[in-house]
Amino acid sequence: MRSLQDEIRQAQKDLSCPICARTFQLRDIRIRSFHGLGSAELSVICSRGHFPVILLVPVTLRDALSAGPITDLEVSQFSARISKADKSIKEVL
Repeated sequence: MRSLQDEIRQAQKDLSCPICARTFQLRDIRIRSFHGLGSAELSVICSRGHFPVILLVPVTLRDALSAGPITDLEVSQFSARISKADKSIKEVL
């Protein structure tokens, strides 16, 4: 099953700016919104300043659906890790 990261990389390979034909870089692709049934929309904006070129790409998140809901235990464990972090969020992740 493909993850969101895989879908973003695939969008990067498949899409280009319709005005200048420039291929997009990963920093040009943003997660715009999430919807029910495990889908998301990605916005892709050309950074060369063209009149806004935004492409919405539906993405199916099969892995997210199989992961199930976040439990109370997971929330408390993550909260504890955040509280123990000294300097950076990188310690938590």
